[in-house]
Amino acid sequence: MRYVMRQKLFSLRDSFEITDEHEQLAFTAKSKFLSIKKSFTLKDHHEIEIAFIKQQLFAIKPKFEFTNPEGQKALLKKHFFPLFSHKFSLFFGREKIEIEGNIWAHEYQFSLNGQVIAEISKKWFSWSDTYGVDIYEEQFNWLVMSTVIAIDCIIHDDKNSNFDVG
Repeated sequence: MRYVMRQKLFSLRDSFEITDEHEQLAFTAKSKFLSIKKSFTLKDHHEIEIAFIKQQLFAIKPKFEFTNPEGQKALLKKHFFPLFSHKFSLFFGREKIEIEGNIWAHEYQFSLNGQVIAEISKKWFSWSDTYGVDIYEEQFNWLVMSTVIAIDCIIHDDKNSNFDVG
């Protein structure tokens, strides 16, 4: 399934709208208002919560935890190396999804056991951040959408820091 995720530009808190390939609203994500750590609620088009996303504070490199209403949890960790690309590991149950990205082109690929399950492409055609998201296995929708939001937060934090090792 193909989605387009757009960050709302004029909002008091971080907010995303995700539309499907037919330009119908599929998901929304909104951050908590005035929170020290980044946290979001991801909802489907019926306003039903499908994931809670929260940043773990006091980590050397960024970490985010995702929880869905069934109690399933996932943990996203950013790697130190390689220096000129972004690499993450997403731990979900006994599965480990590898995410590799090009920091210059903002292209990311999600792989599980060597098979690509999703791809992200960041577009620069609007005032706000816009991502094209292709998910090849529907059961990963909530995980991939949660991860895209977390990666966006990490990218913006890295741009605002004075020292970034990858």
